[in-house]
Amino acid sequence: MRQDARVKYSKMIIQVNFVSLLKQKPLNKITVKELCEMADINRATFYKYYMDIYGLMEKIEEEVLKELHETMKNSILDGIGKTLVKLLKKMKENGSLYITLFSENGDTKFPLKIFQMCYTEFSTYINGQFPHLSPTQRAWIYVYTAQGSSGILNYWINDGMAEPPEEVASFIEQLISNTLKSSVS
Repeated sequence: MRQDARVKYSKMIIQVNFVSLLKQKPLNKITVKELCEMADINRATFYKYYMDIYGLMEKIEEEVLKELHETMKNSILDGIGKTLVKLLKKMKENGSLYITLFSENGDTKFPLKIFQMCYTEFSTYINGQFPHLSPTQRAWIYVYTAQGSSGILNYWINDGMAEPPEEVASFIEQLISNTLKSSVS
């Protein structure tokens, strides 16, 4: 039990200091040495858990995606609007982390990873709503609505998440609903 607490603390202190450095400089400019000095740990501790800075970033992204996926999976049956509200609230809870991950210093592919993670859950919903469309047409609907939603999400995060999640979710839901209605015609 004691060992578990030390491991959790070490990983937490590494991640917190990494995110702090990522706010200041691009990922490719962060070194293990400066991170260890800032976190007041030795390099062996860092390498015990992560292969390199990129491995650390990947692990943080995996944890974020897992958390978002769980939130989405548990709420998708409530509809797109409620699911979006829950996702945006989860993001706002960890606002500083999301702002950093979506910044120019973060992984430019991270929003795409969120997009791909959402595909499975939302594509099932779209397939149910539009069984008469071909699989390709349903994929187009998803890509169109997801890319637009992703742009709004990116803007909201980079703008400091000032608007309430409910307002952003409602706006996205209206856009998606209008898109889906026009796809029926």
